[in-house]
Amino acid sequence: MHPVLFELGGMRVYSYGALIALGGLVSGLIWNAKRKAMGLRRDEDFWLLINAILFGGFLGGRILFILEYVPLRGPQLWPAIFSFNKGFSVLGAFVGVAAGIWIVARHLRLEFLRVLDYVSLLAPLWHVFGRLGCFAAGCCFGSQSDAPWAVRFTDPLCMVSSRLLGAALHPAQLYEAAGDMAVFAGLFFMVLPRLERGSMPAGVLSGVYFTAYGVLRFFMEFYRGDTVPAAFGLTAGQGLSFCLVACGLALVFWRRRKPCTLS
Repeated sequence: MHPVLFELGGMRVYSYGALIALGGLVSGLIWNAKRKAMGLRRDEDFWLLINAILFGGFLGGRILFILEYVPLRGPQLWPAIFSFNKGFSVLGAFVGVAAGIWIVARHLRLEFLRVLDYVSLLAPLWHVFGRLGCFAAGCCFGSQSDAPWAVRFTDPLCMVSSRLLGAALHPAQLYEAAGDMAVFAGLFFMVLPRLERGSMPAGVLSGVYFTAYGVLRFFMEFYRGDTVPAAFGLTAGQGLSFCLVACGLALVFWRRRKPCTLS
């Protein structure tokens, strides 16, 4: 599609990074409006959380992406680690972000699950921007398709496999972006009001998100052209999605037994 947005002084600005940054800006503005609900009273506490999210997401997402897609015994390892135009694994980012939130919540003596709820609320919105960035960069591309809406990646700088360059592919990135937007809308308009009224305990929103995204990602893997079965005919992403759904359902059922409180 359009992996390089523009060049400035000989430096390339990649579409993927620009869209990720835009998604982070939009999400950050909404988080700032909701920070008192998370228990964040001071500006420095808010920025500590934002930095923990960014660092944890970057580290977790990069590590799992490399483990999944980069040969550890080849020369591609170190260039991939320090590349600014390679992708991330959103499933790895889940772990990194959750770890960052837990550390900050412990440090600031905040309710971990309440903070996690507000981060989970905006995660699918940020992910929409990320998948649009994937579409621009050509990563996370779809399998071959003869559908009338199939797309062709022809830019040699894009991350589509060389054997599929110019082939008609499912726009898997756009499928998932649409799914993420639907998940965000459901959380924002149906689940968040109950959390803010105090009729739903903290943690349920996160559980609903984990479950919804896990189901979405599991079925999206069938349309991906950059994954291969790892075990039992399932891809690594599907295995991790299954774990995410299990954790999400367990969190929902566990927290629904707790008394509701309004923070």
